[in-house]
Amino acid sequence: MRRDILKLRVFLDANVFFSAFYGSENCERIIKAHQLEEIYLVTSKQVLEESLKNIQDKIPQVISSFKDFLMNNPPELLADPLKINPKIKLLVDKKDQPIFTSAILGKVKYFITGNIKDFKVKELEKVTGISVLTPKQLIERLNLN
Repeated sequence: MRRDILKLRVFLDANVFFSAFYGSENCERIIKAHQLEEIYLVTSKQVLEESLKNIQDKIPQVISSFKDFLMNNPPELLADPLKINPKIKLLVDKKDQPIFTSAILGKVKYFITGNIKDFKVKELEKVTGISVLTPKQLIERLNLN
């Protein structure tokens, strides 16, 4: 049974992975929902590299927990894009354009980030069909409490 077909595809930004292992209840709940197969996490190579670096640099005591998560419950890993759609360049902060483009290519329903200010949320949903939400908004929308 392929759970990526059956479950809701949710893209996590690096700050959400970091926050989950730093102790954010909402971010931890999203990780748990993936482990319980309530949702299907998707991310990009760039996001995982950034997450690993930030956790190693700022909270090294949890690096083994993060690596265990990646080994036992890995998110689907998407390739980093070769090109950025011109519409995305207008709607997403420059540093996040490759990450959001990966999410588009991964056919996700939700893009979860703690830095929602870097995205023109309403326009992106109209153009791509992807909802850009904070972790708290995802928890509320999917009733993951």
